[in-house]
Amino acid sequence: MRFIRIFGIALMIWATTGLPAQASSDYFHQRTWAWNGQQLSPGNNLAMLQPGNDTRVNLLLLLQDKRRASATAGEGRVFFEWPELTNSLYPAPADSESNGRYSHSRCQTVDTGRDAFVQAVRAVKNMPQMERDLLIAARRSLSPDCEDPTTSAGGVNRLTALKSQTARDFGIYLTSALAFYNGGFDMATKGFSSLVQAKNHWLKETSLYMIARSELNRSQVRAFGDYGYFEGPSAVDQRAIRNAERGFNLYRKIYPQGSYQQSAKGLLRRVYWLAGDTKKLSSEYGEVLSRPSATGLQLPVLIQEVDDKLLPTLSPGSIANDPELLAMSALYRMRKPYDPYGEKKPKPAISRSEIEAMRDSLASRPGLFEYLLAAHAFYVGNNPKFVVETIRDDARRPNYGYLDFSRQVLRGRALEAVGDRNARGFWQQLLSGAESGYQRGLVEFALARNLERSDLVADVFAADSVIQTPVLREILLQYSAGPALLRRQAKDAVAVKRERDLALYVLLYRELTHRDYSAFLDDLKLVPADAKLAEPFYNLSTENNYGYEVEPRPVSLGLFTKFNETTAFGCPRLKQTVQTLASSPNDPRAQLCLGDYLRMAGFDDYWLDEQPEADSLGGQKQGFPGSKFSRLEAYKRIIAAPSSSRENRAYALYRAVWCYGPAGKNSCGGEEVGQGQRAAWFRELKTRYPSSQWAQKLKFYW
Repeated sequence: MRFIRIFGIALMIWATTGLPAQASSDYFHQRTWAWNGQQLSPGNNLAMLQPGNDTRVNLLLLLQDKRRASATAGEGRVFFEWPELTNSLYPAPADSESNGRYSHSRCQTVDTGRDAFVQAVRAVKNMPQMERDLLIAARRSLSPDCEDPTTSAGGVNRLTALKSQTARDFGIYLTSALAFYNGGFDMATKGFSSLVQAKNHWLKETSLYMIARSELNRSQVRAFGDYGYFEGPSAVDQRAIRNAERGFNLYRKIYPQGSYQQSAKGLLRRVYWLAGDTKKLSSEYGEVLSRPSATGLQLPVLIQEVDDKLLPTLSPGSIANDPELLAMSALYRMRKPYDPYGEKKPKPAISRSEIEAMRDSLASRPGLFEYLLAAHAFYVGNNPKFVVETIRDDARRPNYGYLDFSRQVLRGRALEAVGDRNARGFWQQLLSGAESGYQRGLVEFALARNLERSDLVADVFAADSVIQTPVLREILLQYSAGPALLRRQAKDAVAVKRERDLALYVLLYRELTHRDYSAFLDDLKLVPADAKLAEPFYNLSTENNYGYEVEPRPVSLGLFTKFNETTAFGCPRLKQTVQTLASSPNDPRAQLCLGDYLRMAGFDDYWLDEQPEADSLGGQKQGFPGSKFSRLEAYKRIIAAPSSSRENRAYALYRAVWCYGPAGKNSCGGEEVGQGQRAAWFRELKTRYPSSQWAQKLKFYW
């Protein structure tokens, strides 16, 4: 259901912005807790330049270096999404509807146009008050709907009463504006053209600007499909788009200080996009990104526009010599093929020679050319040795810009890839200069992963450990810590309470499910008397499976001491059941009761048993002996044992069949059985134990 909802949102985004699926994404947010350097993973953006980042993130990091700004938020975080980064750098909400940027709706200027018109009418000297009132009332009554061209003309129909030439000119402007908003671009262009020689300065200037807008909108009448997708330059009226370009350029030339200079420049970017003129478009973006304040838009808004409009059209040699845009494009082309449906699509991979050809264009950004060569060697060429030889060790700075930080992180990854024994020391040194919250989280992640893979998870929890990001510590406790470390953390009075509780929770769960019953009973004494009883639902981390920061779920230690739900089978409390199993591990009734506890407490298919991928943090198996207790295997043993009592065997048959109900999927673990075996269990229960309550309750098999 979640993916259906998000997919619907994505369609709405595409319908209004033409968002390219291969560029960046806002609807897939899963965290992997792995280095996804070459694979697009929008939920796994890092504070370094890498192919797998959202392209918007890479461009913003590069531009932030020029502005000498870094993210002040993100403390205690490793990965982030595009909105998180932009909110940390630009806390004020970006104005996404201003200045005609990439919205398809021509009606976005209805309100601002009304205010400007009223002000212009009031500024006219010697206009009769009756005409002034009539014009203002007519404009205020104008409420066009660009989705419905049958909009009423409102007070425009009464403009025939106007007598003075200036008033009639303003009336022509209003009828032309109504035609424009209603999609009558021929009439609009004709009406505005008749006013370019008007005596009123506002009418002359605004009409010249509106002629270009009319032609721009005429050009795209058939350019967008039923769902808002841009059909490409071939669907654009090329004559109209050329007229629009000439019109905006003429306006900017005649009125260099005009009221619509900024808007005309923004609409020229749309003209170049619709016309498919990538060189002009990239040149324009290179200029505005160097001074975004001149556009009146926040930098993230401009970057979003670049991602929507420029990135999908880029091809080798089509981009202007702007260092940041070149770097963004180069990193994008190092990425593995990917689309949101999981299908691999071929795309041209950037070559080393293409990067070499960028040397002069990147000269104004020291270190960027070298970094792109190193990144290509690492991600595409599988040559970490080149990175180590190319990027010098500079891990002892007090702080880093994003490019310099990216260089050092890539060097650290390369050191690990070549098996350099000093890699861990490198990460420790780099940590001291990782000032930004996102930078620090990244280095802590790298160091934690290094320690885990060196069988030194305990060092993460040492008293002098530099790894303090809660989610990293929790992941390692949940998946990579063995019994000794978990027990130590559970008893550590200095550790934060949540971490102590989590360590004890994982320890008890693993002891119970790995059938270390004596150890479970000993460690059960550590559960405080006031332990909370809450549902064991999803991950206990402060980030859920999709990376969103959430309120930490309570660590439900009370599940081991206070859970007392029972079935008609009449099981005792968990402690008594485990005491029986500690002395008699194969006791049939105790095994059935343990199975009931695990089922009713919500431990079937539990997240703690889903080991992360081997290359992810937490991907190294913990040191718990023995295989996990399986309800299905316990039921099989009891069914097959000649010594089983009628009651135990009947209940085992009932529960074994229900392992697959109601969806036909095994929820009890163990080795799968076919439907034929489930049918045989069903028949045995019905024929051998027909008076049993379990035979009477079971109506189907799955």
